Parts: sequence; C-alpha cells; structure tokens
Amino acid sequence: MIAKTLPLAPTAGRPRALDIRLLMPVLSIVALLAAWQLVSGRVSAVILPAPANVAGSLVALTASGALPAALLQTTIPFLEGMVLSVVVGIVLGWGTGLFVNFGRFVDPYIFIFNATPTIALLPLIFVWFGIGNAAQVSFVFLSAVFTMIINTQAGVRQVERTLVEVLESLGANRREVLRIGVIPSTYPYIFSGLRIAIGRGVVGIIVAQILIAATGIGYMLQYYGEALQLANYFAPLIATAVLAILLNRGTDGMERRLFRWKATAF
Repeated sequence: MIAKTLPLAPTAGRPRALDIRLLMPVLSIVALLAAWQLVSGRVSAVILPAPANVAGSLVALTASGALPAALLQTTIPFLEGMVLSVVVGIVLGWGTGLFVNFGRFVDPYIFIFNATPTIALLPLIFVWFGIGNAAQVSFVFLSAVFTMIINTQAGVRQVERTLVEVLESLGANRREVLRIGVIPSTYPYIFSGLRIAIGRGVVGIIVAQILIAATGIGYMLQYYGEALQLANYFAPLIATAVLAILLNRGTDGMERRLFRWKATAF
C-alpha cells in the first residue's frame, strides 16, 4: 500500500499567512475608526469631529475639485524633490563609501546638515529660491537627501570583505567587483533609506507649503486649522497619509520584485 504524499507545511500555510497579512491592516483601521467614533461622541465637534463628518467633508472637497487640485500641487514638487534627493543621495553615498578619503572630507558636512533642522534653512531657501516651485522642491530635497546619503554609504561600508576576496580570487577586476558584489549589496540599505526619506519628504513639502508657498495641501491644513473647521482639516490630512502609505507600499513592492530571494514563509 502506497502512502499518500502530504503537502509541505509552508505551501499549505501560505494562503492563510497571506489572508492574515491582508486582514491585519483592515482590522487596524476598523479599530482606529471605532476608537475615534467613541471619543468623538464624548467631546465637542470643535475638538474632534466624528468620522462621518470627516468623510462628508472628504467627499465634498473631492467633488468640488479643491482637494484633487491641492493634492496635485503638493505631489508634483514632492516627486521632483524626491527624485533629485534619491539620485544625489545614492551617487554621494556610493562615492563617500567607496573612496575613503573623499568620505572623510565630505562626512563632516553630511552629518552637520543632517543634524540641522531643515526649517532652520528656511530664510536661505526663501532668499535663494523665492516662494515658487523651486523653493518647495529644494525643501523636500534637503529634508530627504541626507537620509539617502547616510544609508547608501552604510550599505557600501557593510559589504563583507570575504565577498570581495572571493570575487577577486575568481579573477574579477575592480570594476567587476563593484558591479557584481559591492553595488548590489547596497540595494537593501538604499530601500531602507528611501522609506525614511519618503516620510521626511512628505513632512518637508507640507512645511514648505505652509511657510513658503501658501498652496496645496499645506495651505489647506493651515487655512482650515486656523478657521477651526476640523472636519475639513482632517480631509487633506487623510489624503496626505494615504499618499505616504501608497508611496511606501510602492517601495515595498519594488523591493520585493527586485529581491525575490528575501521572501520568507513567515
């Protein structure tokens, strides 16, 4: 009698793990809405509006076109600043990590500017770039670029010496060692830095639009906050949060596509 072959445990458990992974964010949102509704029912709407009121404002501002227009005005300079910060951050991170003396020369400036609050540079940005799109892009760039530099640089410096020695023993020249071994080893660090940089960039564009440009989501938050129209205030706030979540999910998806070997059954 031939025994039946049992399915492997990881394969059998994978759909269930996937269901749980999709279910947990939904449960988290439901729990937040329930707590929000409970608290809003006990305080004045001036302090905390009910979720239904915020949803109504979100629909109304979207239907009027005000929220989509503001979101577009925020997204364009944000993406421009992020692309610039990613390119410059990766190039400088690789350069300062690979060339020791260049890194020693540049490192003090990287850490000084990284420790300096971006808002402290606001007068300089205002004088140099005015109050237009360039000022917003530069504010996002300064908010995000140093995170990208430091993380990329760390990726280069964490490359195992054994990996380099193995490649050299197989006859690889310096360029091949960099292309096959060193540069790919920095990718996980780059994506980790990108996640942090996205958050800092979102904060940067909102601050820039509140303090410099008086436009986009930042201006809506300022206007409705000062008018104490909190139901309207939460609408652009939620839109900003959704934008940040989508960007982070997109980053996660890109990383999973590039690094399928990192997938686990857990």
